Amino acid sequence: MKYKIGIVGGAGFIGASLARYLVKNFRVTILDVKSPPKDLKEVANYLYCDVRNYKEVVKGLADVDLIIHTAIVQIPLINEQKKLGYEVNVIGTQNVCKAVEENQGIKGMILAGSWHTVGERELKGVIDEKFGFRPDKVESRARLYALSKIAQESIVRFYDEMSDKIYGIIRMGTVLGDGMPEKTAANIFIEKGLKGEPITPFRHSMYRPMLYLDVRDACRAYEAYALKILNGELEKTENSLAHIINVYYPKPITILKLAEIVKNAVIKCSHGKIIPRIEIMDRGLPILFEEKDVESIEADISKARNYLGIRKLKSPQEAINRIVRARFDKTHTY
Repeated sequence: MKYKIGIVGGAGFIGASLARYLVKNFRVTILDVKSPPKDLKEVANYLYCDVRNYKEVVKGLADVDLIIHTAIVQIPLINEQKKLGYEVNVIGTQNVCKAVEENQGIKGMILAGSWHTVGERELKGVIDEKFGFRPDKVESRARLYALSKIAQESIVRFYDEMSDKIYGIIRMGTVLGDGMPEKTAANIFIEKGLKGEPITPFRHSMYRPMLYLDVRDACRAYEAYALKILNGELEKTENSLAHIINVYYPKPITILKLAEIVKNAVIKCSHGKIIPRIEIMDRGLPILFEEKDVESIEADISKARNYLGIRKLKSPQEAINRIVRARFDKTHTY
């Protein structure tokens, strides 16, 4: 019999990507206020569930073996509706953790974490799981999002140390894949590039070091972690840090480098018929990063390799090339 996995927030980019991947080997239930994409309705169970409502969460998780929690109010909505952000990101996470704890049939949960908890500015040294929280070292637009991810981690870690169950966290790089949020830099660059429009990084942040993750690698990581919990392969420890795992391509790249990767991918896919230029946009904001900053950090993903068996992660260039090729083939004929 297949294990049953509930994905809270399963209609979003990360949740839906996981659902598509996991239905091959698991029975998947998607819990969300939004209806999932049509293709998922045919292969996964869908239940309406507002994470702000504890009774709905309990009902939705009544018949699953493990939870993956991906629900999050992101940028820019979190800055426009702060109360909603708090209720979903913080209270919603508390509701999920409590429901997991009170349901004897559930063996544990995995939170979709983010590398943004470590901040963006003044990064130096090796970024590993114990690097630390730096929510005030991000652009102002990202501060509440970073605080949300820290709050979520804090709640999950408390439960991990209070409970006999496993409450794990996968800290992901910024995920690259089909269906990624429209307002991410990667998506904006690809959309503009394929139209032959200028690719427009901002001057104040063009040298910001970024850690990325191909969505397919993310799916592999969650499946491996889920099986370890479901098969009882993880031991309880006094420090919940043991159950946090960084999963991202270890070499950071800048936003400007991302723009260059997108440009080159578009040129290659179009056989040189589309050559978007890179146009640096100056918003008059203070420059936050220097070109050399990207060389000041390295990412330690040894836990992902040792615990999850993920030996190699796809580079941002590989991920972008795949996404650009897929979108180009849908919209262009030559």
